[in-house]
Amino acid sequence: MFLLSILIFAFCPFITFSQSDIIPFQSTPETVKDPIANIRMGGYFRFLGYVRNFQEMYDLDIPSYYQGEYPQSTTIGIGTGYREPMMMLSIAGKASKDVSFGTDLMLNSPFNGSFDNNSIAMYLGSNVYSTINSDIGRFSLHAGGIKWYRQSKLTAWAEEGYLRYSLFERAPYDPLSKQASDRYSEYYAKGSISQDLRFGNIAFQGITLSGSGIKGPNSSMFSFQSILGKTQNNIGELVSFGKDDYATGIRINNDLSNGSNFAFNYFSSLTATDSVKNNYRQFAVNSVEFNFKINKIRLTGEAGFGSYESHLIEKQTGELLVVNFDIPKEYSIIPFKLQYSKIAPEAVNVNSSFQNTSVVDLVNTTVIEEGADATVLSSFGGPINGLGYLANNREGFSLNTEFSIGDLFISGGFGFYSELERINSNFSYSHNTNGLMLSRISYFSSGYGPYGQFNSYYRGVFENVEITGYVYDEDGTKSSSGYIEFVTDSIVINDGNGNLVPYNDTIARNPLFDKYYCSSDLQLKYKTRLFSKNLFLFSLTNYNTAQDFFSILPVMNSTAFIRHFNQQFDACYELTNRTTLVLKYGIERVIGNKFTNVDDTDPYPNDITWGVSEDYIPSYKPRDQFGNFIGFGFDIKLNEGAYLFLRHAAFHFYDKNFEATNIKGSESTIELKINF
Repeated sequence: MFLLSILIFAFCPFITFSQSDIIPFQSTPETVKDPIANIRMGGYFRFLGYVRNFQEMYDLDIPSYYQGEYPQSTTIGIGTGYREPMMMLSIAGKASKDVSFGTDLMLNSPFNGSFDNNSIAMYLGSNVYSTINSDIGRFSLHAGGIKWYRQSKLTAWAEEGYLRYSLFERAPYDPLSKQASDRYSEYYAKGSISQDLRFGNIAFQGITLSGSGIKGPNSSMFSFQSILGKTQNNIGELVSFGKDDYATGIRINNDLSNGSNFAFNYFSSLTATDSVKNNYRQFAVNSVEFNFKINKIRLTGEAGFGSYESHLIEKQTGELLVVNFDIPKEYSIIPFKLQYSKIAPEAVNVNSSFQNTSVVDLVNTTVIEEGADATVLSSFGGPINGLGYLANNREGFSLNTEFSIGDLFISGGFGFYSELERINSNFSYSHNTNGLMLSRISYFSSGYGPYGQFNSYYRGVFENVEITGYVYDEDGTKSSSGYIEFVTDSIVINDGNGNLVPYNDTIARNPLFDKYYCSSDLQLKYKTRLFSKNLFLFSLTNYNTAQDFFSILPVMNSTAFIRHFNQQFDACYELTNRTTLVLKYGIERVIGNKFTNVDDTDPYPNDITWGVSEDYIPSYKPRDQFGNFIGFGFDIKLNEGAYLFLRHAAFHFYDKNFEATNIKGSESTIELKINF
């Protein structure tokens, strides 16, 4: 009935709002003093309420989020569970001609009847800005709270990939559009939607000094930006508050008169891990960026060296290289981009666009949850990344294209990569279709789920996969059993260097194979008219694999360790100028082969009440996961700068071979967002 009332409200043509209709509420009388002209205030209010219901679930012993008997079939709550304000008030002003300041306040309330849980705090801190214009150039200084910063792909950057994603779920930071359908028409036309400053940037706190418009030789122009302070990975209190833990960086760019540019980058992070600074860890990257054309072929990229050292590891240095060739359609039937990347295992940087897979001490990515401490959430080992997302200790190529045939836009590509050194025998992958739903079960947690397989991060979940055996018979072929548990004294294994040696526990713990990865995307976007209204159709297909042999295209059979498939369909229909209907359907499949870990343990040995039989019989089979998602919603424009977003979705995630993994439920959300 509530949803029906909302829809009637949205569609009734006689219900409109204007500034003259709104009676402003004031808790105090108007001031008798003149307003201060150089003080500006703004912000937004965002209310998010949800009702979550589980039809199938495992034991949810998570007191931080669920109270009473486990599992609760229905949960009603307010907020996202992340550090995202219900209301944010930004205050900015000028102290003098060249000096300005800004701060923001974050206001939250759980609406649970207790005022003790209400909070008012700074969101990004207080910032001071100073800008000086001179004959030499324009110089700016920023100091204080959080600044959203990016430098280069290999130094300081939050990777956004090729911007292929579903539009059904709204992120808290998604801005409001002028019209209800602008979000979808913009994505259809441009392949992206407008985002705020956080998108693609890392959070930095400290001092930033930049300069631009500095004249160089031959009509070239120089600019620079530099930082000294802390990123989100430099705020963990490993020893004590205030210890040495900071980052430094600088970028010097030269724009040439012919449209080309070159830049030098440096970034370093130093962390003391004891109170007397004897124990530490440090990584650094030096690189050169380039961007120029050769006969209409644009060549861009970044090359350099990265290093890592600690009190236990001597300084090690390795190369980094990412090169992009943009080939226009004049040289081929369709335009395409060819990328080559090689990032050595010694080149480490957890603030860059590539993922660290070689230094386990740096997987402690600091993520602050609302009202909680920092948690360890990063995947490690062999991440099976989507197309466009890089990792160190890896080398490979990718090919991407985007073109249109009438009203149909086609975007896609494929990539293949190999690891440079054998470091470990683990893999990891993220859930795309149901990842957001699974992450809401237990925010920022590691090792939850019936088999302890889930690890949640911000708006997502990943799983780790172990290679439980890589056994060879005496003739050098893989054993038919495939598992070390079944070997005998006559079995030999590969020692990692191509030699067959007798099995023993020491060698079995070493990585015994080379890792190869394949990834592919295909996105289709189509626009048409239905009953004189715009209809946007989006299809996104991802297929990624990991195996122990080289392959240009993703592997289709069980010789791959992991096969990961996702398909998502979105439909967006412009019902009225103020209302858009949004539909989504998604499916996911994850299949592990016989060399990955299997179901061999009762997940609840002392409990027979969670849908697992009293005499639990392990399947001794690897992963065979299914994910389904179906949902609908409405984007409703209430007034200029005021929107109502309604969503309802049903989801199901289960594993045929790991019997206790059976999560089925639905969720309804209502989001009211108002800019002021």
